[in-house]
Amino acid sequence: MIEFIDLFCGAGGMSFGLVQAGMCVRLGIDSNRQCIATFSRNFPEATAMCVDVSQLTARQVLKHVTSRSNLVVAGCPPCQLFSQLHRSRGPVGPEIKSYLKLIDELRPICLVFENVPLIRRYSDAWGLILKQLTSFGYKIQYKVVCAAEFGVPQYRKRLLLVAARKYIEITVPTNRKLQTVRKSIGSMPEADSSIPNHITMKLAPQNLKRIRQTPHDGGTSKQAGKGFDDSYARMFWDKPAPTITTRCISFSNGRFGHPVFDRAMTVREAAFLQGFPKDFVFEGGVWETARQVGNAVPPPIAKAIGEQILRALVKPSQGRLSKSA
Repeated sequence: MIEFIDLFCGAGGMSFGLVQAGMCVRLGIDSNRQCIATFSRNFPEATAMCVDVSQLTARQVLKHVTSRSNLVVAGCPPCQLFSQLHRSRGPVGPEIKSYLKLIDELRPICLVFENVPLIRRYSDAWGLILKQLTSFGYKIQYKVVCAAEFGVPQYRKRLLLVAARKYIEITVPTNRKLQTVRKSIGSMPEADSSIPNHITMKLAPQNLKRIRQTPHDGGTSKQAGKGFDDSYARMFWDKPAPTITTRCISFSNGRFGHPVFDRAMTVREAAFLQGFPKDFVFEGGVWETARQVGNAVPPPIAKAIGEQILRALVKPSQGRLSKSA
């Protein structure tokens, strides 16, 4: 059995996909208490720890796993560190240093993480990650992919990295049918408080007037051309959604207007567009749960990568690690 721990686990998008692939989740770690509440609710079989990774030791981790020889480490320092607001050099912050220190102590059989493609532009941080992982004896593969290629109804580009004792190729599915906003949330009611996380945000009078004047199914407000062109715009029914961000429930922060209802999408709808199932419930207030959804790894991507890792590490006929691993 391949076990994994999830560092910087957030709500647990990576964990959910890896569990679907056939791995066993043992531990989720995050410094945000509401993320840990969400993780605990959805992964009762695992231990959830609210702790900063810098305070975590290999000994603490190994108490929760059977053997480091079957251990996969998932998770990566938060992508906000690599936003466009930072300079091209750095930042080599404490999160990255703590992450690499823990990997060095654990030496798992494989590690996997997802981050923004811009991470490659930050030469100090990205260079350190690649140099250190190579020095630990890992062979590294990474690729920028679009979530829509994995059956996620969203145009979200992310960088995937897998490091293991042997090369594990990251492949993109070739036969996945394009999923759309309509297929994902078309049956959702305008409002229904009985549906977890399906809470409609009240618009300010000015924005309510603006969205009522915005054409259905991909329409853009007259504000287009000022600032970001996709602000104050509706999603298209028959296309994937734009990248779901932490501000995805705000009509003014992107093309997050509902295709026909006079409101922005709800957290539940955003979760569907990320590939979460209906019974995955997020804990916290509206803005906190939106942040969890926007920061999450889309589970279908994690599932696909998890399956590729398992094929490389495990003999299907025997259900154990291959000697070459």
